[in-house]
Formats: sequence, structure tokens, C-alpha cells
Amino acid sequence: MRTGLLLSGIFSLLITISACEKKEGTPDSVIKNREITLTSKVLSTDFVGNGAQWGGYDMVPHWLETETLSDADWATLFQRIDFMRPPFLRIMTTSGWSYDNNGDYDETTKTVSLFKMLDYAQSRNIEITYGEWGHHSIDDISNIDTEWIAASVKFLNHLVNEKGYTCIKTINIINEPNGYWASTEGSYDIYKDVQVLYLEEMKKYELSTVTLMGPDIAIFDSASETDWITKTAKDLGDDVGLYDIHVYPKQLIVRNGDYTEMLQAYRDVTPEDKRIVLGEIGFKYTEVDADLKAQNEEAIAKDPYAGDDSNMMIYEAFYGVDMADAIIQSMRAGFSGALVWDMDDAMYNSPDNGDYYTDKLKRWGFWNILGEEHCGDASDEEIRPFFYPVSLLCRYFPAGSDIYHIELPVKKGVRAIMGAKDGKYTIAIVNSHYTTYPLVLKSDFMAKVTMNKYHYKSNSDGTFDGKVDENGFATPKESNVSLDFNAGVEMTLEGESFILFTNMD
Repeated sequence: MRTGLLLSGIFSLLITISACEKKEGTPDSVIKNREITLTSKVLSTDFVGNGAQWGGYDMVPHWLETETLSDADWATLFQRIDFMRPPFLRIMTTSGWSYDNNGDYDETTKTVSLFKMLDYAQSRNIEITYGEWGHHSIDDISNIDTEWIAASVKFLNHLVNEKGYTCIKTINIINEPNGYWASTEGSYDIYKDVQVLYLEEMKKYELSTVTLMGPDIAIFDSASETDWITKTAKDLGDDVGLYDIHVYPKQLIVRNGDYTEMLQAYRDVTPEDKRIVLGEIGFKYTEVDADLKAQNEEAIAKDPYAGDDSNMMIYEAFYGVDMADAIIQSMRAGFSGALVWDMDDAMYNSPDNGDYYTDKLKRWGFWNILGEEHCGDASDEEIRPFFYPVSLLCRYFPAGSDIYHIELPVKKGVRAIMGAKDGKYTIAIVNSHYTTYPLVLKSDFMAKVTMNKYHYKSNSDGTFDGKVDENGFATPKESNVSLDFNAGVEMTLEGESFILFTNMD
């Protein structure tokens, strides 16, 4: 018995010595390929911010026979968005929803939800890009309805100058004009003509604080439509205050990192003195992501309130990893913000073809605020997993931040970015691959910093590991962690996980 214990002890000692020798003898190339290095290279300045599409609720009067959401639902929304603290939001409307085409406004019914949202944004100093889904025409789409132009600009003036919603900084006229589904049916010339007429009408009012956001094209995952940026810059010049594109990439292109290169093609043709953002970002699954496509279609079929235009992966924790990866890559590509599609299932119905009697929703949101009232399911109002990482990427990359490049090891799925403002820092790291990596976080220009650490890990059953409070909001896994970036901070980055360090409030 004693002989066996002795042999066992010797064997254990030999393993320990061997392990130490192996660690000490690890090639420099292997050690180097574990380093995530914070650099002083600035990718963008005066960050606009990450946020979400917010708006609509136009079906509420039909669904609930009330003018707007209940006070309790608005209070819940405001509490959740307060935690998210988005610097940037997009709110879209159209004639008939908020104003009549003769220039009249019915502020006791049509604008109730819109004013609720704008009141909130104004009180929180959130930048709003406001706009209309499409232009109006007479007989032919190229024959632009100038009466609509006049009524639309008059209502914009009502919002900005008469109601005092100075939070509206840009106007986004015509959603995804390069698409066959748009009011332009893909015509750049019609898009340009609408913008020119709109700008001319704006000159009749004191609206110099509002500029255009565009071209608002939907590129999905292609770099083939950069000419919309160059033509917009040539034709509209300084009247464009903010450039934007919409992206709905495949999971594959994001996870393999090709997404960054695609976005850089659009950043590279954007005028150097202008910023560009993602006006919409979400995931669409095609045959390239065949398993996810089938899973999504099956989930839609099983849900009586899910319209065909839904992403049911919002209920799965891995979607939070994918969304974090996509947003971080956009920041690494020099984009100044990203607006997630979208905030709330209850905002829009599906299909959105004018059938106001459909009860189906566009399920894309962080929650469904009408889960109980409209769908008979109070649990559907709960916060979904992807809110955890997205809310942190909104909250801790405030407007005005400088965004810094981070050098990455050659590790599949690993991306990182850093933001700085007023001497405070946020570092976001994601691993969208399934492998767990040992890594070292280093810097040659930052020394010791005390930060809070947030951690989100997607589990195979759709749940996530991540600390939350009683409201479902992310809380630090570790607080006041001393990080010595000169010496190197050793860390384990689990597969399909997201980590955020910050010393911002």
C-alpha cells in the first residue's frame, strides 16, 4: 500500500515537472498567438453610438382599441432603455400614421406613441434619426408628389421647431432605396430627386440643424453597391450629415470574419470628413446557414403570432454572441455606430403590406411589450438573451467616444474593440467560435486600470451564463478588478462568449 502511494507521488511529481518544462519551453510563436494587444491607433472619433430601431406601435389602436400602450408598458420600456442607455435611435413614420397629406395633425390619436418616444429621447439627450419609409408619387414612381414633400417637411418642422424635438439630428427619407421593394424600386435617380426636393422644401423653415442620413441602402452581405455612397457624396455633398447602410448578413460571413472586410469597402468610399453607421443590423438565414434557416422556419410555423419576417433566434443565447460579433466588427471597420433591428416585437406587424388586420408580429425584438395584452403570454414580455451583450455595447460606448484598434491573435471567432471617453475605457471581446482559448490581454501604452468585468456565455440549450439583477439587467461578474496591461492579463475566453471590461459609470 505504501509502495503504491510512493510510486503514485513520484509519478505526479514527474507530470508536474514535465508540465512546467513544457510551459517554459512553449515556443514564442505560440505565446504571441495568445496576445490581444490594445493599441493607440484610433479607428474613429466622435462616435455616434450603438442603439436600435424604435418606433411604430401603429397597430396598437387596432389590436387593443386604445390610442397607445398602457402607462405600465411605457414605464417598463423606459426602464429597460434607461439601462441600455443608447446614444442613438432610429424612428420612422409615414404620411397617414402621424400626419395627413394635407398637412393636418391629429395629436390626440396618431402622434401619441411618436411623441412618447420623442419626449423620452429629448429628455435623455439621445440622437434621433427620423424619417419616412418611402416617397409618395402620382401615377408613376418617378412623378414625385410635391404635396407630400410639403406636408412631410411641414411636419418635420412641427416636430423640431414647434414641439422642440431638437434630438432629431438627421432625416432619413426612403428606406432601402436600392431594393425592388422600396418606393423607388431600386432607382438611384428617383432617390436623388426626392432628396433634392426635400432639401429645397426644408430651406423654407429654420431646419439647418437637421441634415440627411443616407443612402440607407440594404446590402445584406455584398460589397457591390458602394457606388450608392460615391454618387450620394457627389450629388448631395454636405447636405448629408451621416452616411448609413443596412446589413442582414449570414451567420457564416460574420463568424469567419469576412464581414469586416465587406464593411470596410463602404467605409473606404465614405468621405473622410463624414461618419458612417449601420442604419439596421440583423441576421437573415439562407441556404448558406441551412440548419438555422430550417430552425427559424420551423419556429415561425409553430408560433401563431410570428410573421414570416421574423428571426426566432432572438430567443436563443447564441444570437447575442453573433450580434456582439457583428457590432464589434463594424466598429473595427471604422463605423461610428450600429442600430439593431429591432427594439420590440410589438412595433410592427407582418406582413407589412397594408393589411392592418393581421395579428402577426415581426419578431426581432429584445422583448414583446404586448406579450400579455396581444398574445396572451406574459412571459413573452421578458427580456431576451441578446439584450445582455447589446445593451452593454450601447451603454458603455457613449456618444463622442474615440474607438481604438486592438491587435488580435490568429484565433477563429475572436474579435475585440476599445472605446475611450473622458479618461475612461471600455474593452469588448467576443469569441463566436466553439473553442475555448487561453489569452493574454496586453498594452504598451496603458498601465494598470481598475475595471468591472461582464461575462456572457451561450449554452447549447439556448440559455446563457451571465449575471443579471432582479430586472434582468446585466451586472458585473467581477467588480473593481485590477488589470495590469503592461504585465499582461491572463484570461480564458470560452467558446461562444462575450466579455466586457469597463470603468465607465
